[in-house]
Amino acid sequence: MNATPSLRRSIELVNPLWVKGLRARVRMRHLLSWGLVTLTVATFISLIIYTTMTEQELATPAVAAKAVLPGIIVIQAIILMMAGTGAVASGVARERDMGLLDYQRMTPMRPTARIIGYLFGLPMREYVLFLLTLPLLAAAVVISGFSVATLIHFYAIFFTSVLVYHLTALVAGMVSPNPRSASMLSVGMVVLLYFVLPNFSWIGLTFFEFLTIRPTFFGLIQQELPGAAQEVARSRGINRFTDIPFFGAALHPTVYTFCVQGFVMTVMFAIVHRRWRSATCHLLSKSGALLVFAGIAFFLLGSAWAILSQDEACERVFSRLSTAVGVERAPEAVALLLAALTLLLGVVYIGLVAVITPDRTVVLEGWRRARKLGRTTLGYGSDAAGALPAAAGMLAIMIAVGAIVVGLAARADRFFVSAPAPGAALTLVAAVIGCGLFVHGVRERFGMRVFAVGLFLLWMVPCFAMLIMFAAFEAVVHGTTVGLPFPPVTIGLGIAHLLDSAAYGPDRTPRFLPEQLDADGARLAYVGAAGYLVTGLLAQGMALRSRRAMARREAATSAMAVTRTET
Repeated sequence: MNATPSLRRSIELVNPLWVKGLRARVRMRHLLSWGLVTLTVATFISLIIYTTMTEQELATPAVAAKAVLPGIIVIQAIILMMAGTGAVASGVARERDMGLLDYQRMTPMRPTARIIGYLFGLPMREYVLFLLTLPLLAAAVVISGFSVATLIHFYAIFFTSVLVYHLTALVAGMVSPNPRSASMLSVGMVVLLYFVLPNFSWIGLTFFEFLTIRPTFFGLIQQELPGAAQEVARSRGINRFTDIPFFGAALHPTVYTFCVQGFVMTVMFAIVHRRWRSATCHLLSKSGALLVFAGIAFFLLGSAWAILSQDEACERVFSRLSTAVGVERAPEAVALLLAALTLLLGVVYIGLVAVITPDRTVVLEGWRRARKLGRTTLGYGSDAAGALPAAAGMLAIMIAVGAIVVGLAARADRFFVSAPAPGAALTLVAAVIGCGLFVHGVRERFGMRVFAVGLFLLWMVPCFAMLIMFAAFEAVVHGTTVGLPFPPVTIGLGIAHLLDSAAYGPDRTPRFLPEQLDADGARLAYVGAAGYLVTGLLAQGMALRSRRAMARREAATSAMAVTRTET
């Protein structure tokens, strides 16, 4: 791109990586081709909506111009959130493969300046394409008389969402083996964040919903549109841009959005910052992983607390569940809420344990470094140190969240009239601890590859066999017994047994266990919890034995090296 010398100098003074992105991705031929395609598509969508509504006398020009706005916003979101995210991920992975990231590490630029440079430099073309759509947006706003303050409010959250996705792409580019897989991974993560995880908002867990622009779009933009668009907004469960219930209070949706997205951006920034300082370090430190887990648990618990303690929030969630999945009684909503919290925190736990647990080579290198420095132990903050303390802290947080949720439900008359039985609570706690210790032990003893493949075989084969027995033979008891190695089955039985132990009326209804498991459900919950507790302790014993063997072997090797040197 033939930018003027003054423009180039001003950009270079801010961040030289922006100049690099401008020269590499905004060349004139690229700008002409991609710019013409973007303008053609955006103009076509705008004109077909506006002219059809006005010429067919379906709406006034102002209303038709308002109807153009969602189409332009969708195009802008595709440009920045999909194409821009892929460009960041593939660009970082490509420069890492070419060795340019190692070269950048030797420059006097600070890691923060490099991160900002790549964050805005790699998607430079997408930002230019976004600017090309602004005249159409301005024309629609002028004709429709749309509130400029509302539009500014929306785009403030729009760009913070873009930063969340681009930081996610930077992380994907840092860890993926090649540019193509980095781009696919980043787009997959965007799809997961945008279309999968926000569905948990149906049961009141709004944390993941506000990582996207959907609440702001449906709450601000769609509410300014005609009746049909407002029906779409109401179908998404969003009637207006209202305060978000959080613990015992309510937060303004913009404040809540900035809190959620700020937390995620801080985590992503910390991951990328660590990788800039060292290409071989873990994505998170032990303490960092514990803080991330605690932060996610805090946001999820805030939503669950509001559901169980605020009448308005409870009625809103209950009405959604009764319409969507046929939930007829409030205790069933508690069961879904507790199961969703356990599932989400369990998945986060597995991911963090996989990230912070060192492989065999990392442990050996850590011991060699410690011997050279005259140390006899590995520090807790070292990547080579074991991750058991951090894993135990995460399990404690998970159990505390579950205990708070069950305690709040037990104190509210609408859910249960008595507290769950202590034996049932201990069964669920034992199941969670056993699964957590087993996951960590397998990861530490056998490494990442065996961990991923082994857990898939150990968990999914019993799950598939259970589903076959359910579908083909209707053997619910035997099928559930076969599926006990699959953690959701064991923990689900524990949750059902826990909630069944709290009386709800004289006939102890509703029953959370299926009728076929009415007599055997509690026994299977005990068996599953005991089995996972035993296998978890065995896995920890194997991991401890392996670490001690590596320490002795490294000590013997160091002693032999010292003897040879003296000789």
